[in-house]
Amino acid sequence: MKAQVTFETDFFQPVAGEEEKTNPGRFGQALAEWLQTQLRKRGVEVEGIIPEDFGWVVMVSRRPFMLWLGCGNTDGSTTEWSIFPVAEPSLLQRLFKPQTIRPAVDALWEHVKAIVPSIPLVRGITWE
Repeated sequence: MKAQVTFETDFFQPVAGEEEKTNPGRFGQALAEWLQTQLRKRGVEVEGIIPEDFGWVVMVSRRPFMLWLGCGNTDGSTTEWSIFPVAEPSLLQRLFKPQTIRPAVDALWEHVKAIVPSIPLVRGITWE
């Protein structure tokens, strides 16, 4: 599944020292924290947020497979952001239980579809 949403907002600002956890010019901690809160308000259990080289991970679950949202700024911007879902099943799960993966990703993405329009000052939402 390839899915991504990009949008613009001035609401999320880089956090001091954030680039030390990711890479120079990579932001999204404020977005990840806000997204985590919004998902929890909708009843989604979220394990936490994790810095990565591309931005931030909102870890939803690790079992029965890893399910998370990646989020961060687009290159060179502090007002344009993206969110994308990722499922990381094991090889055996991909071979023998692929039907359990898609519904989990789709359900998570439905939450994102409901949450993104509520981002303060959001504009230019593009679903891909």
